[in-house]
Amino acid sequence: MRKLERFDIMDPLLYEEKRAELKRHIVKIKEPRRVFLGDKLLFIFENTEMVRDHIQEKIRTDKIFREHDVLRQLEIFNPLIADAGELRCTMIVLSNADWERPHKIRPWKDLVSHIYFILDDGRKVYAQAAELAVINQHPGTLRVLTFFCGTQFPVIIGSDFKEYKIEKKLTVSQQKALQEDLHSIIKVAAEKHLSADM
Repeated sequence: MRKLERFDIMDPLLYEEKRAELKRHIVKIKEPRRVFLGDKLLFIFENTEMVRDHIQEKIRTDKIFREHDVLRQLEIFNPLIADAGELRCTMIVLSNADWERPHKIRPWKDLVSHIYFILDDGRKVYAQAAELAVINQHPGTLRVLTFFCGTQFPVIIGSDFKEYKIEKKLTVSQQKALQEDLHSIIKVAAEKHLSADM
């Protein structure tokens, strides 16, 4: 897993030709990276291919053709891709949150710091809100979270938020997908370090 570069983004016409095939592939990638925690929270763990899909769809929908605007999409979406030792996800509040009323928004603002992983070595690591001003501008319904896992992978996801205490064991396919993402990030980081030393 690595950050995207300009050459990763297809020309809109070429993308249109390949879109149906690419979408079938993306559905398979997304499935084990979509993690529900009860009936209120959904976590979508991003990787390079998923973020590339976001960008290609944004370019297609908004009819973006200018080079400057394509580069801007890379600037906006690349931070969704985790760095070495991290997993990054989009957290979506699914229901029972009336965001038009300030007194309802306020209690959920503190939710992020109460979301955690239990890793395969037994450690508990809490999420941190990624510093992504453009994406994290909404008060609560959609947030980008970062988990610092090191070389270990998550086996349980949970919340000890006072209004929403819940814990769930990740499925084997979910654990495997997140482990693959972690290892690929570490591999890319090691290769960059090696090339810098040469």
